[in-house]
Amino acid sequence: MLTKKTMITAAVAALIALPGATVAQETKYVNIGTGGIGGDFYPSGGFICNLLNKGRATYGYNIRCTVESTGGSVANLRAIQAGELSVGMAEAESQTASWNGTGSFEQVGPNKDLRYLFSLQADVLHVVTRKDTGITNFLDLEGKVVNTGNVGSGTESTINAALEAYGKTADEFFRQATKLTSREQAQALCDGKIDAFIYPVGISGATIAEATNTCEAVIVEWNDPAITELVNNVDYYSMITIPAGTYRGQETDKVTWGLPATVLASADADDEVIYNLVKQVFDNFEDLKLQSSLYTGITREGAVNNGRSVPYHPAALRYYKEVGLVE
Repeated sequence: MLTKKTMITAAVAALIALPGATVAQETKYVNIGTGGIGGDFYPSGGFICNLLNKGRATYGYNIRCTVESTGGSVANLRAIQAGELSVGMAEAESQTASWNGTGSFEQVGPNKDLRYLFSLQADVLHVVTRKDTGITNFLDLEGKVVNTGNVGSGTESTINAALEAYGKTADEFFRQATKLTSREQAQALCDGKIDAFIYPVGISGATIAEATNTCEAVIVEWNDPAITELVNNVDYYSMITIPAGTYRGQETDKVTWGLPATVLASADADDEVIYNLVKQVFDNFEDLKLQSSLYTGITREGAVNNGRSVPYHPAALRYYKEVGLVE
């Protein structure tokens, strides 16, 4: 008597034997960890997924990409280290800390299986306050109520690292360091619940525009000797100017600093998934740039290297060598 298993095996064998018959390709899935919906990681993850999903018909792969809103850089890197995510976005500072097991990653230890794919926009440190606070620069935030990002975010990690340049912790420098999400901070500022918020996001970020459009919120500079020295000593930091007119009521240029936003993966992330993800981004790079003003000024050559402090994922490196972006 034929068993059920034998009958299924025979049926599959017969199907394969038919002229022109094909077996359905296995579907592979990738979920990209991003950040809060009011930030720039979330839309960037969406743009990447759209490119990867649209490429199925043309390139013949069967990969499904989704985006997850998360706590941000640190949360994504911890999830990659724990095997809960294969791909996530993070600021360059958090990437380096995860690799070395320092800062927010001291307890979980270094992740030597972290791999670099590419970078996108520069996350620019926006210091946002109301006109009535009298705050004109970062140093005026001392003793104020300031939102420094939700727990586990790259915002929190980057601000904590920057405060070391002043010999202070957040609790020592601010009267209170609140832990609101990117979606909550603009309204909290306009409601007078906080004096300011600091947020690393691409220029023209939605949460900054929300604050400046909702109330008399203004951007102030973060440009003093301590931060200049820090930027000069860290390869992936750079001084950045937010041009006049970027936000409502911004009449002059504002000088601050920033760092690249990077896309990272686990070393054991599926090669086919990573290769096609990178290929779709770089083969359609100019189309990606048209999706948002966040990407003004980025280049394919810069995206291959900016902010990289960990090895390339081998599938990403294979693509870069094929197209001559890496020797």
